[in-house]
Amino acid sequence: MTDKLLMAVCLGCLGALIGYAVCVRMKRKAEYYDDLDGFLRTYAESLSFSMDTLPEVMSAYPARSPLLSRQLFECTSAIRSGTKPAPAAGWLNGEEKSAVIGGLTELGTRSSSVEKGAVENFRLKLGAYGKRAAERYAKTGKAAVKLGFLAGLLAAVIFW
Repeated sequence: MTDKLLMAVCLGCLGALIGYAVCVRMKRKAEYYDDLDGFLRTYAESLSFSMDTLPEVMSAYPARSPLLSRQLFECTSAIRSGTKPAPAAGWLNGEEKSAVIGGLTELGTRSSSVEKGAVENFRLKLGAYGKRAAERYAKTGKAAVKLGFLAGLLAAVIFW
């Protein structure tokens, strides 16, 4: 009897942990898009006022997202070495991957007046992805933990 009870508790906890991992991933995705928008805003301001080079802005930006930090580092290294940037896509899906990677690799390839418009268009495009990620996290992020716990308890009942 105690073995079955222990198994029920363990499966419930395992389900809750899996749900928590899903919740954290949704939150990180929403934070990534917010951080990426912050970088693009900083770069647009740099084009308007300080005229810093793209590698300077990328290396100076304090990215909170580990994925964005890695992408900016890879882009900075590629630009400084004279090659075309190929930043990592991480956990982005196909549509998001092509938009983000395509936009990041095109930064700094135009004149400053054209670049400002391109950055604003890029921000608008990514704003839709960010809004969708934030809404998804708000709707289902917290519920994922509860559903995971319930799924673990259901598995315990089935194996009982």
